[in-house]
Amino acid sequence: RSEIRKRSTLRIEIRTLMDMIWREFQCYAKHQDGRAHKVKVFSNFWGKTSLFFMEHFPHPSAVRNLGELGLRKLSIQHNLKLRTSTIHKLLYVAEQSLAPDEQKLKPELLLLRMKLQDLRAFDSKVDTLDHEIESLLLQTDGRLLLTVPGVGVSTAAELYAEIGDVTHYTHAGQLVKKAGTNPIVKQTGGGAGSYGKISKQGNHHLRYVTYLVGRNLCLHNHDLKPFYERLKSRGKHQRSIFVAMGNKMLKIAFAMLRDRLPFTSSKPAHYVAVEVNKKLRFNCFLPLRAV
Repeated sequence: RSEIRKRSTLRIEIRTLMDMIWREFQCYAKHQDGRAHKVKVFSNFWGKTSLFFMEHFPHPSAVRNLGELGLRKLSIQHNLKLRTSTIHKLLYVAEQSLAPDEQKLKPELLLLRMKLQDLRAFDSKVDTLDHEIESLLLQTDGRLLLTVPGVGVSTAAELYAEIGDVTHYTHAGQLVKKAGTNPIVKQTGGGAGSYGKISKQGNHHLRYVTYLVGRNLCLHNHDLKPFYERLKSRGKHQRSIFVAMGNKMLKIAFAMLRDRLPFTSSKPAHYVAVEVNKKLRFNCFLPLRAV
């Protein structure tokens, strides 16, 4: 997670440099029906093609000199798979660009090349870590967490590592308390108590991943979506809902790891092996019997 944060900071620096060199490279505004719509030149700014142009043709004048024919030859030569629509958009932003002269941007262009070299090193490092995390996770019961829609490899690994051995707990509430995401009960006299903010006592790493997994489930898990909608209809704050969903996931994870069973979805199209394999990058999921 530390390496991912460093890479994110580096990506922000690269975007900032591209704003100075060629602002329209990231996106441009297209006016339609009296409204401005954002149009991306490349669907993935950090994809192979976009990175290639940032490294070799970062200034609009270089793209203008290539022209449509030159771009097509470049695409074939370097296997960039440039679509006609992408070529037209690239030429359009190159023609419309108000970028300063290339000579004036020499310091920024030098910095950009250096940052892109650093990014390649970070990408290689993150890939190595991802491979190791994935391989180790598949050797543990933590692989069961991958059967939950909305929980990826890194999140599952982090959640499993922070939960630890579930035999140390008698019920899921102890996990919630360990994370410090349990609400504080306020009570005066003999009246009924009320729930306040979370206690924030316990393992802050587990608390962070509980919030993270709660957010992911709210966005990507259709089975748990009704729980999210119900809390939202009550006027609960978004962050409070993410914490509540994270607590729900802790309870689900406790039951799954205790009984060594995969997540059961109500969706007819949910298949455990398919759900897991689409999340894996380097390995193949073991047969269901081996789970």
